[in-house]
Amino acid sequence: MYTASNYVVDFLLAQNINKAFVVTGGACAFIVDEMGTHKDFEYTTFHHEQSAAMAADAVYRVDNSQVGVTVATSGPGATNLITGIACSYFDSIPSIHITGQVNSKESAKYLEANVRQAGFQETDIASMVKPITKAAKKVENFEDLKKTLHDYYLIAISGRMGPVLIDIPMDIQQMEVPKVKIDRIISENLAIETDKYSDLVSNFLENTERPLVLFGAGIGLANMQNAVINWINEHNIPFVSSWNGLSYFNHENNNYFGHIGVYGNRGSNNIIQNCDGLLIIGSRLDNRQRGGRAENFAPLAKKLVIDIDKDELNKYDSSYKTINLDLKYIEPIIKKVQFPTLSNEWETYIKKQKETYLFKDISTFHKENNSLSPYAVTEKIVSNLPEDSILIPECGANLCWVYQSMKITDTTVFTSGGNSPMGYTIPATIGAKLASPEKAVFGILGDGGFQMNLQELQTIKYLKLNIKLFIYNNFGYGIIKQFQDTYMDSRYEASGKGYSQPDFKKFADLYDFEYRKIQQLSDLNSVDFISDKSIIFDVILHSNTEIETKTEMGRVINDQFPYQSEEEFTANNKYFVENFNYNRP
Repeated sequence: MYTASNYVVDFLLAQNINKAFVVTGGACAFIVDEMGTHKDFEYTTFHHEQSAAMAADAVYRVDNSQVGVTVATSGPGATNLITGIACSYFDSIPSIHITGQVNSKESAKYLEANVRQAGFQETDIASMVKPITKAAKKVENFEDLKKTLHDYYLIAISGRMGPVLIDIPMDIQQMEVPKVKIDRIISENLAIETDKYSDLVSNFLENTERPLVLFGAGIGLANMQNAVINWINEHNIPFVSSWNGLSYFNHENNNYFGHIGVYGNRGSNNIIQNCDGLLIIGSRLDNRQRGGRAENFAPLAKKLVIDIDKDELNKYDSSYKTINLDLKYIEPIIKKVQFPTLSNEWETYIKKQKETYLFKDISTFHKENNSLSPYAVTEKIVSNLPEDSILIPECGANLCWVYQSMKITDTTVFTSGGNSPMGYTIPATIGAKLASPEKAVFGILGDGGFQMNLQELQTIKYLKLNIKLFIYNNFGYGIIKQFQDTYMDSRYEASGKGYSQPDFKKFADLYDFEYRKIQQLSDLNSVDFISDKSIIFDVILHSNTEIETKTEMGRVINDQFPYQSEEEFTANNKYFVENFNYNRP
């Protein structure tokens, strides 16, 4: 008998999807059963649905020929997916989430009863996730299921990409249906007025003496990173990057001048705040990039944003020009753009900022406290990664330390940038390893985040995945502590006080990981990086280790902690100081 559950599996296979991440339950058991019995499909069982969704989020990030899929049961199974779905939504990552639902005749809608719940574990998951999906619905019959699978997959991979959810009642899953041919779905191409857009960009850049490009993650998501970097190199165009854009190019590029934002590089922030023409490609410019007061971002520059999402473009004031464009069409446009020649003064300025600050450990805390520097640790980790590796940091202080100091050449680095939850790294490393089994996979996370999804160490053990995890162990929630230092007189409520942690070596032993305690740089052995063993590195940091640099409230992004003297600030911000009225707090 050929059922609707068979059709779901065959549909996924037709789209080059041959795996799913599941936590089973009564309402999804029929779909899981078909996945398990199909010779060309495989599923991976997780121990929490949140982890399954985070693993699915990692799939497209490491291999854009695949889309991550989860399967979960109704009620708590479905609601547990929500945090992982949000990771994909905010970072524009396509993923498909399939949930089982109670039999149609057991639903409150069928009974026409105004009750909270009719069937056991009945939950209106589609309504719950609509704000964090591109589309979500409960299907009503098999024809609806067929159309929804087709339409929602196309929705997920088209335009500004993102997650979708399809809720399938148990009776529909079991329904006998005809077997039909299923085609591969490909997003359609549009006719683009190349000359029109090229002229717009060229005219915008005309007469700028201090031009700059901001490289956003949208370039990589559109798979246009090579085209944009080739254009940059051909014309010697200076560029800076958003954090999510950092994975898509070689950091040794001569035209790269660092990453910007609240936790950005000091020199890179100086450059963007002093430029007079800023071309922004594929970045939504969230408040971690522009700072708390958006009007103080690149205040001397005319700004042009090229982005796929019209709603994002609508948020800008009149000082911004915008082009609404899917960046998969960017290559023929930029090839015709006339980029201005840099003034000698600007070229000298940006080179000095790069030489002074980029890839330099300017932190002072570890020196003053005779403790291990997370910046030095990151530098050593990144320099020892095998060729073409995957590195997944998590959130909070550990993420800042990594992104502020890493210098990657051929490593894929990503995190959940927009949602940024604790607990992301461990399941994301699993998803990345299953999507690209030939690559070495490493995770960096905090001691707090390690405890959020540590049950998935059993998944790593069971699947024998050889994943290495670095715990940046500062005995609490470091980024919150630093916030409390500034605004709450160092009262570490719920960040240090009340926080506790287990013996991580015991967890390593329990789940067959090797354990390394790192108290000094020499404890990091390069042999461990190519070992065929899963390893937990417990990197011991001072409990109050600071993020350096950091923009605090009320300041512009080029005025960061640790604060420079008035003389240093003025010397590094010549154009800004002369042309923008800013009173340092």
